[in-house]
Amino acid sequence: MGDGYLGNSHLKKVQENIEWTPELLKEYMKCADDPIYFSKEYIKIVHVDRGLIPFDMYDYQKEICDKIFKNRRVAVLTARQSGKTTTAVAVILHYILFNEFKTVAILANKGDASREVMARVKLAYEALPKWLQQGIEEWNKGNIALENGCQVLAGTTSSSAIRGKSVNFLYLDEVAFIEGYDEFFASVYPTISSGESTKLLMTSTPNGLNHFWKTCKGAKEGTNGYQYQEVMWYDVPGRDENWRKETIEALDHDEEKFNQEYCCEFLGSSGTLISGSKLKELYPDQPIAKAEGLTQYEKADKNKQYVITADVARGKGLDYSTFTIFDISEMPYRQVAVYKDNLIGPVDFASVLYRAAMIYNEAGILVEINDIGGQVSDVLTIDLGYENLLYTQNSGRSGKVLSPGFGKNVDNGVRTTKLVKNTGCSMLKMLVEQNQLLIRDYDTIQELSRFSKKANSFEAESGFHDDLVMNLVLFAWMTEQQYFKDMTDINTLTKLREKTDEQIEQDMLPLGFCDIGDPSFYEDDGIRL
Repeated sequence: MGDGYLGNSHLKKVQENIEWTPELLKEYMKCADDPIYFSKEYIKIVHVDRGLIPFDMYDYQKEICDKIFKNRRVAVLTARQSGKTTTAVAVILHYILFNEFKTVAILANKGDASREVMARVKLAYEALPKWLQQGIEEWNKGNIALENGCQVLAGTTSSSAIRGKSVNFLYLDEVAFIEGYDEFFASVYPTISSGESTKLLMTSTPNGLNHFWKTCKGAKEGTNGYQYQEVMWYDVPGRDENWRKETIEALDHDEEKFNQEYCCEFLGSSGTLISGSKLKELYPDQPIAKAEGLTQYEKADKNKQYVITADVARGKGLDYSTFTIFDISEMPYRQVAVYKDNLIGPVDFASVLYRAAMIYNEAGILVEINDIGGQVSDVLTIDLGYENLLYTQNSGRSGKVLSPGFGKNVDNGVRTTKLVKNTGCSMLKMLVEQNQLLIRDYDTIQELSRFSKKANSFEAESGFHDDLVMNLVLFAWMTEQQYFKDMTDINTLTKLREKTDEQIEQDMLPLGFCDIGDPSFYEDDGIRL
């Protein structure tokens, strides 16, 4: 067998002797103290044309390296093809070479992606001079173990990925694309939070208004303990306006896609009910309480009036049973609490609804009864004796109308017909985009970012949910109803039109459309000649 680990001459064997000179010792210490120097001088990368070349770090790569070296948590939002993986490789190599008994975990939403990062780590390791290497104890696709007690693991972002392991440095690649992120992070958080020096590096391109958007938003505002780094397409040397135009052309002239993947814009899907510009402005509030599926943003106020809209599922782990509580005392209306659970059965859901409604001043409850929602309504009225259920009845061409519950063809809830949904979607769009309905819940905002046009309606994209959005749609439909006007003494449509007129007036004032108080300024038709 030749020199090196298992005959690989590029890898140092355990207990392989190195003849240390004062110059080498000095260089080793310089590398240990300065990860940027180490990366520039000793990391090699594969160039598409020139093969293995030195890592000539860009300024933003140096910043990322410095931030993770000096801090515990770093979130990096990057344009595509910006060298984020190479930077992560350099950081990981420095960490395992100049520490002892540390474990690095490389996790991605797909196993192939994490193994690709691991392959780059191994390639860069093999290119190091022997005096910088640690002896190899294990070297395979998913694991590296070094003589100094450090190891690198590669796997997928499942809830069991690193359960039971002591991880000192966690690298999450393309974190915005991790499915079931909340469950996954809840499982790994104890692992990375237990030590005082544990590190977390997450990198990704945007993927809608999801968990990574939330993390980046908090990092930019300095509210969640993460250091933030943003890499735009123009930060990469060699990319100019011609490059931008060519790239957009290669994307079939889809500028929205370019904006998301290269301008780092957290857009939802194309064709969303709520405009992309408005979705970008939405940001969740911090809940005041969260327990057993209920998230509260405001406590009940005895002087306020509330309503609840509810969407009922079968409780078999698929769709969610949800309800949203709204403050309707004045405009803008406010989302004050949200409930979401995909395991609860209809009877138990009715009990939760009842308790929440009683807390919020015996709020009016509107239940969707298309499927098994009627069972929930029956439990509320018959078994629990709740007296403030909201009803609907048929009204000719108007379709379903909100009702006090008297007369013929009365339903103890609302059937979401095509007309009800279309009206609700139209009203919801106006309410949100005119800032007359304040959305405060993270899950609701996320669903809105994936609630897109399909045929002649709107619904969640494949693989996503719209249960909370349907709460909003039903509420928006409700605000247009005469019975709602009678309940609140608020004419929502009139208020929206007034807001629109105010905005038009404000937009026109800079153009000089104003009365200067001089009658001679105008002719009979009010227009200046």
